[in-house]
Amino acid sequence: MKKRIISLILCAAVIISACGCSADNSTMSADSSSSASAVSSAETASQDTSLDSGSSSDTSSDASDKTSSDGQNSSSADSSDKQDSSSADSSDKQNSSSNTSSETSKPSTSKQESSSSAVTASKPANSTVTATSKPTSATVADTTKKPTATTTSKKPAATTTTTTVKQTDDKPLSFSETYEAENGKLSNDMSVISGGNASGGKSVGKFENDRSYCQISITVPADAVYDIVIRSMGIGGSKENDIYTDGKKVGTFTSENNKFSDYTVSAVSLTKGDHNIRIIKSWGWIELDKITVKTGAKISDSTYNVTSSLVNRNATANTKKLYSFLKESYGKYVITGQQCDGGINGNEFKAIKNLTGDYPALLGLDMMDYTPSRTAFGASSSAVEKAIEFANKGGIVTLCWHWNAPTEYLNSTANSSDGWWGGFYTQSSKFDIAKVMNGQDAKGKKLLDRDIKEIAKQLKRLEKAGVPVIWRPLHEASGGWFWWGAKGSDAYKKLWKYLYNELTNTYGCNNLIWVYNGQSADWYPGDEYVDIVGEDIYPGNHVYDPQVSRFKQAINYGSKTKITALTENGCIFDIDSAVSINALWSWFMTWGGEFTVNGSNYSEKYTEKSIIKKMYASKYSLTLGSLPKIY
Repeated sequence: MKKRIISLILCAAVIISACGCSADNSTMSADSSSSASAVSSAETASQDTSLDSGSSSDTSSDASDKTSSDGQNSSSADSSDKQDSSSADSSDKQNSSSNTSSETSKPSTSKQESSSSAVTASKPANSTVTATSKPTSATVADTTKKPTATTTSKKPAATTTTTTVKQTDDKPLSFSETYEAENGKLSNDMSVISGGNASGGKSVGKFENDRSYCQISITVPADAVYDIVIRSMGIGGSKENDIYTDGKKVGTFTSENNKFSDYTVSAVSLTKGDHNIRIIKSWGWIELDKITVKTGAKISDSTYNVTSSLVNRNATANTKKLYSFLKESYGKYVITGQQCDGGINGNEFKAIKNLTGDYPALLGLDMMDYTPSRTAFGASSSAVEKAIEFANKGGIVTLCWHWNAPTEYLNSTANSSDGWWGGFYTQSSKFDIAKVMNGQDAKGKKLLDRDIKEIAKQLKRLEKAGVPVIWRPLHEASGGWFWWGAKGSDAYKKLWKYLYNELTNTYGCNNLIWVYNGQSADWYPGDEYVDIVGEDIYPGNHVYDPQVSRFKQAINYGSKTKITALTENGCIFDIDSAVSINALWSWFMTWGGEFTVNGSNYSEKYTEKSIIKKMYASKYSLTLGSLPKIY
């Protein structure tokens, strides 16, 4: 989670980089090298023309690009939390890597209030919640027409595009080939390591430098989807590093601490013939044993069969209708989303409308500036008003909460990233949630309850206005960079259950659909407290992979099938690629600021215009203009 665009970013970068915030939701990097070094590593990989056929411009590990971006508006609150959001222990990354440096910019309290006209795009005929069936006859490339309420629920068979390979069934061929790392091409700083439990008694390592790599040449028998299994071991902790095929980043993999283990990067599309796989340092400090390339598979249709009801049995009628719509559309469409403090009249929304002809269907807002320890310093918010305005135009609203620690626990009340406006970061306060939840800090508990009461008040305003909320509190906990995740999974799960009970049973907030976004199965609070699972992924610049490995990871957090969404992202994935392998996140939520705009204009820094235009035009996406009437 990272990168924001205002002048205070530079100041925050020094602070957060010093404390090791990483680019991936699972880590913090103490290595002083910045994102520039990661880019340099990728460029080195792509410039080796004797081996690579493509360029690699995105070597940062998932989410490393967002570390500074969240600190600006509500979209800018978690600058370091926009790091890929994988679930590794943040302390592990401090020992090994040169991930991008964190930059945090001050959240702005000024909101966009311009009076641009309401959405005029017509909605599908006979607009009902059941109007979400995926068309059967059109190919993926035919993206100009949205389905109407009369379409069927059958998925299209054998979809193809110019950017993805043809996949006619779940397992088009049977293939598996293993390649020992010691037989690959190594950068000059790498060496073969003998002994241990590696296959054949040898591995390679240790990926200590920014330009470290191991490259392996492979041959596949057909145009198809493949899984790449990386066997490796972390040195001094769990580590994350990047994998490229032909100069293009296709995923990030995890190496467990001091033991060889397998990590599968799923559903990589390869054409028949020769390819280069290159492992590039992100955090580094691993031993690489071998790589296996084998037959992959599309996501099974059964993944989208969600039969559970809302966890709150007293949910309002509109909340139930929204949840039913999400279930009906899941696996058929991807709901377009955008974080934007200004609401429908904000810069991000207007830029997208000007470019694509329509608005996102889902508006992301932040409850951050309702927190008492922020309002005490003059912060204010109009998020509730923006949410009501958007809902009245037929849109869907999701809220996160960058929850500032109480003022009494802040390390500083200065107007800086380590002061009050960065009070949600672990490094900015002494707030110990484990002690609070264990009854060892009565003062902290009282202040915690005060904050919950204030947020409940705002949520009840939305309920009174008939607005259901996709509610995403306590996000990215397993990364450790926020105080609610700083004391481990047990304390976090206690807090999640307590927050659920207080909002649901004490204050009667019955308009909430609860999204777990802790980024780890170990932190999952239980099926009875979660409606939807979300992942935050920031893979770098112009990385359009649908992130199938993370999707597969998230759908298995609980024992019941839950809707799974891309709750924060830097790049928008390629919709054709996602459809071709049946990997359809319920929605995506592009973060604001530099991830979407440069000032008031659309920015191609992370997602090129062709990709977002294709997404918004696709029959497999839902925009504000194509949403059916939900309630």
